[in-house]
Amino acid sequence: MLFTPAFTPRRRRKGSQNRKAMAAEARERGGTLLAMMITIFLVGVAAGSDAPRYYPKFSGARNVRLLDGIWQIGLYSGVDAMAPAKEILKLATPNMTAVPSCFDQQGMGELGFRGTAVYRTYFGRGNDSSWERQHVRLQFQACSFYCRIFVDGIEIEHHLAGGYVAFHRDVPAPAKHDDEPRKLFVLADNRFNATTAPLHTGGDFWHFGGLMRSVELHAMPAPAATPWVWRAYVLPTTNAPYSAVDISVVLTNTSWSNFPHAVTFTLAFDGGAPSNHTASVSAGVASLLDVQVPDARVWSTTAPNLHSVAVGLEGGAVIERFGLRSFGVDQARLTVNEKVLKLVGYNHHTQWPGQGPTARTFVTASPTDAQMDEDIALLKMGGTNYVRGAHYPQDPRWLDRLDEAGMLMWCETLGPGVSVQNTKDPAWVQLQLTQLDEMLENALNHTAILTWGWFNEGPSANNGSCPAYKAMADRARVRDPTRFQTWADSQKDKGMCYEHATLIAYNDYPGWYTCEGDLSCPERSWDKYASSVATGQTKSGPAATIGKPFVISETGAGGIYEWDANTTDAKWTLKYQTEIVTRDVDVAIANSNISGITIWHFFDFKVDDAQENNTACQYIPDMFPPNCSYINITSRPGGVNHKGVVDFWRRPKPAYQLVAAKYNATSKQR
Repeated sequence: MLFTPAFTPRRRRKGSQNRKAMAAEARERGGTLLAMMITIFLVGVAAGSDAPRYYPKFSGARNVRLLDGIWQIGLYSGVDAMAPAKEILKLATPNMTAVPSCFDQQGMGELGFRGTAVYRTYFGRGNDSSWERQHVRLQFQACSFYCRIFVDGIEIEHHLAGGYVAFHRDVPAPAKHDDEPRKLFVLADNRFNATTAPLHTGGDFWHFGGLMRSVELHAMPAPAATPWVWRAYVLPTTNAPYSAVDISVVLTNTSWSNFPHAVTFTLAFDGGAPSNHTASVSAGVASLLDVQVPDARVWSTTAPNLHSVAVGLEGGAVIERFGLRSFGVDQARLTVNEKVLKLVGYNHHTQWPGQGPTARTFVTASPTDAQMDEDIALLKMGGTNYVRGAHYPQDPRWLDRLDEAGMLMWCETLGPGVSVQNTKDPAWVQLQLTQLDEMLENALNHTAILTWGWFNEGPSANNGSCPAYKAMADRARVRDPTRFQTWADSQKDKGMCYEHATLIAYNDYPGWYTCEGDLSCPERSWDKYASSVATGQTKSGPAATIGKPFVISETGAGGIYEWDANTTDAKWTLKYQTEIVTRDVDVAIANSNISGITIWHFFDFKVDDAQENNTACQYIPDMFPPNCSYINITSRPGGVNHKGVVDFWRRPKPAYQLVAAKYNATSKQR
């Protein structure tokens, strides 16, 4: 089906800023180096500081800096990413790119590059960076998909546990102590491959490649020296969640065994005077229980009060931020701070327009701070109190903003497209558990996180897959008993694994993929599903769901931004999208057996490889943001999922305002 939509060209929003972009063409004779245009996206760094501008933060001996900036890069097709190190290190890096950025950025409907990127940079230059030429730790906030890391020609890591999760590795001091800078070489391969990228199992979105989030360099004590504090995980105390916390202090060397029976740490809350707290250390972890928070203030969706604590040892400290709140259940209804709260919000992918005149029509997963702030503002104006981070671990800058905005968060591991075979493969499940561990380690202190999730639309209708669901739930529950464990289940009432979830969540699109044109379908369907969960009528059995909260994790309808003037409500018109989405919202708000809803999706976004092969719409020349004059209607017109209530450029569709009115009337804490 082809159509030429009627539309009124929109003006670009005021206040939108472009940053400078750089481009270099990659060429090399005779090799497999790909000749292509590399557009560099410059991500803003906090003025006057190269320390991370997100939590945790550090002080004293805990020197840390971002290695973000301009790196050397080479792009290759056909390289064996698992080749011996000596072959990989020969690969040239003749061009320049910004880190963080994605090396496969491309416009809607266009395939991005799939292959191998190799990066080079240096650290330990100059007299003021002598600590960088000692024992250090590298932390990558994301290296996607498959990642190999070399320092001074020695491979220190190959990471298989998903490209969107943070991980860290220690780097020994160089054998030769001199003033030579240290050489960091990184390989990132973004090809779908069961060996190198086993957790990238699919999903209807573009999987980005490269160093798409920050890279951190941390000072470390010598291996034989007394360790420092690496992280301090702060959770509200179970019996006094509004006034006290339990703190798990993780040391930089968890295998060091020379600690005395008791170790004294300093704690300084909210920049106040430090106080001493003593605890024993086991396997590099000390537990400080029931610690009173001075001048305690409760965090909520309407008053997102946050505290900080600096945890010190041996002259260095880590500064963690946290909030005092509780999550619970009251007669199968979800509660925040012991009050029933209707959760209303959206799913939110990590996709934004590129920066600069040559890249602004590209799609990137490396946003600026300003772009994140704009999305938070739009969500806030839209009455949102709940965001689902589809479908992978999130950038810490984004999580910081959700904490500050009072928006609850569903955080999940990468895992759309999971098969029964995957869940029965012990090695694959172990990698998922590793990813879960790394996600928890990086995100545990973010107050807004309500839910840990995994296996989006997985094979839960097969009982043989349930042990994998159980393994994930058990791991999350042991590490963090204060939050819910769940997954977004497209099997719905046929799911057989719900005994392992503490929150039941369904994905369905009544009125879109089923019963098209029937505007009563959303209410009828969601009432039925909510009743099945409440009365124990699923394939998991009564005990698996009765008494547990139920949320709509995905629902919605597509609407093409330019198709706004139709008098009829044909599929893909904004009129039809609005009719379906508002009815989804109405039933979610009205039905007391439904604790919340996250509409799919907040904005239109770039989809998977199969639907990005020269499928772009025809754009009106010389217009930005771009408008389509002609588009081919497929399952993903123009290579875009059009289910957003705003388009990719964040221009609101009619559904945004109507849903905002309903959300704003409902989202106040009761």
